[in-house]
Order: sequence, then structure tokens, then C-alpha cells
Amino acid sequence: SGLKREAAEAIAVQYLERGVDVLLGGGQKFFDATKRKDKRDVLADYKTAGYQIFKTAQEFSAAKNDGKWLGIFANSHLPFTVDWNHDAKLKANVPHLAKLTRRALAKLEHESRFIMQVEGGRVDHGAHMCDAVAALYDQVAFDEAIDVCLDFQKRHPETLIVITTDHPTGNPGLSGIGASYGFSSALFSNVQRVKKSFSEILKSWNVPSPDAPPLPKGEVAPAIQQDPKVIADTILAATDYQVSAEKIAAFLPFLVRKGKAPFTLMNAAVAQLGQLMANHLGIGWTGTAHCSDFVPLVAVGPGAERFRGFIQNTDVFRHYTQLAGIDFKNPSLPIKEDLKIGPDIEKELQLEKEKAAKEKSAGRHEVPHWLAV
Repeated sequence: SGLKREAAEAIAVQYLERGVDVLLGGGQKFFDATKRKDKRDVLADYKTAGYQIFKTAQEFSAAKNDGKWLGIFANSHLPFTVDWNHDAKLKANVPHLAKLTRRALAKLEHESRFIMQVEGGRVDHGAHMCDAVAALYDQVAFDEAIDVCLDFQKRHPETLIVITTDHPTGNPGLSGIGASYGFSSALFSNVQRVKKSFSEILKSWNVPSPDAPPLPKGEVAPAIQQDPKVIADTILAATDYQVSAEKIAAFLPFLVRKGKAPFTLMNAAVAQLGQLMANHLGIGWTGTAHCSDFVPLVAVGPGAERFRGFIQNTDVFRHYTQLAGIDFKNPSLPIKEDLKIGPDIEKELQLEKEKAAKEKSAGRHEVPHWLAV
């Protein structure tokens, strides 16, 4: 697109300029004149261009297959599936990813050719927050969307389906716990008892989660909850985990950014909430950032042989363009092998933050993909 992810308002306009046939997801605030910085009524522009616009699951159910579609079912990101599963209001407003996929394919089915991308984007968000349950339920939702695509491919075997991800996040792992690791399965089954994402739990304590919107200018943030009993009761109600007073006491400083983890990258409330919940779920984490594990790459249909074995992630794009008869290759940059890191990683990270703050004040700052708090 030529635009970076933080240019969401410009990207909303670019979708319109490109004439994309089907757009379904969240991001209402980037189309709404009352919320956009430039006050442009982008929704009116889409209507003028002939788009059907949907803001609720009910409206989407009544969609007609003629014309183009814009479905924006949440102000920002779509909700985590674990929250959607336990909230009737969310279910009324937000269609399931599998339904979005099924309806989009039914609309495009009679086209001579099309490219459609389906993303289970909140898997990554859950993992950045060390929220095993949020990541797992959104992975299941994505898997259900894959089922829809595979059913379509059986009816239309000339369709190529490629399933992959751009990176892993947080390195979650189910640990061997107990004699002969006998506790692991029992702990993992506790996933089914959890009713809320970390995002919702933190919100109830007035702790800004990484996906929380910034406060309006001049508004003072409410005090962060520090009552050990309230913290313990919230966790119990949301996850069915009765946390000991000792563990609550160890966790509390991280809510107000006063905790000190031995590993600097775990100095975040979400990271420590993830480690705390590992006692209940058996799933631990190594951090809140992207990591270097290999990721799956599978495909079915014509051209699927290109997506086999171990390949460079940038080659996925190259295979797409070649299959479409496009001769194009993205420019590449050399690996920074001469980068020097001092012995104090915490100091180095602080210097990096200060540099980013200066760039932001100068208007050159790129918004990070995700920030752990």
C-alpha cells in the first residue's frame, strides 16, 4: 500500500480509492467523521461509491450479494473470541470470523477470479499480552474459518489456498508439571473455565492494556486498582483461579510499573499476569515480543507445490506475484551485523525509548506494532 500501519485513516481512504470489493472487520473510528482527525466523512464517501455498509451482525445477515461491502463491526479491533463467547451484546454486533469468511466467499464465488485474505489477527494480540486463552480461542476461530475455505476449495478445486503466519509471538509452551508431568493436562483443561481476556481484566483495574485507546486530551486517568482482595476476586470471577495472597503481593507492583522482573522484557503487567496464570493453565511465556520459531506454511490447490518445506518468508509474496504473472521483487536491506549492544540491556532499551520520544516530537516517529505495559 505504501502506507505504514499507523496511517489507518489514510488507509481507510485508500481502500475506497482502490475499489476493494469486500472489506470486513473493525476500525469504525477510522471511517467516522466525528473521530477522524481530518473530520472527513469517509462513510458517506463509501455510500456514494455504492458500498453497502454494515455495523452489526444483524445488518450483515441481511447483506445483498450485489455491489460492494464495507463491514465495520467494532470501534477499533474486533473483540477477542473468549470475550465474544461470553457476551451477548458482542455476539449481536460482531459476526464470527467463520461467518464473515463464508459470506465473503459466497459473494465472490461467481467471479472469474479473486484474491481474498482472511486474518486471525487477534491471535498475535493475545500472545503479545501473554494471554494464552485469548490466543487459543482466536486460533480456534481462525481454524473454523479455514474449514470454510477448505469446503469452498472442494467445490472449486481450481482455487489455491495458502495458510501461514508472518511470525510467532511470545513463545508460549505447555510445561510438564507434577510427577511424570501428570498435572499438565488437568491444568490445560482450565482454559475452558476462563471467561475474559486480559484486556477486559486489566480494564476493570484501570490498567491501560496495549490495545486500549489513548485518553482524550486533558482527561486524567483513573487510579489503578491496588486492593489485593479486588485483584484476587476479579481473577477468580474471570478465570476460576483462586490466587494466593503471596502471589497477588508479588504481582501488584507490576500494575503500577514498579515491579522488577529478572528478565527485562518481562517487566510488564501483561507478562506477569501471563506468568501468574501459568499456575492455572500450565502455559508459560518467554516474553511479549515476536520470536524466531519456524511457522507453518501449508497450501492446497494449483501452485501449492511452491509452498512446501522450508522457504524464506519473503518468498511467499514472490510466489504469489509469479503465479499471477507479475514480474516484481521487493528491494531488500542488509542484516545489521555490526549493531553493538552494551552489557546493560535495560539501559539500552531506555536509550531507545528516549530516541523514539525525540523522533516523535520531530514528527518522524513510527508507532510500534504493539506495546506491553
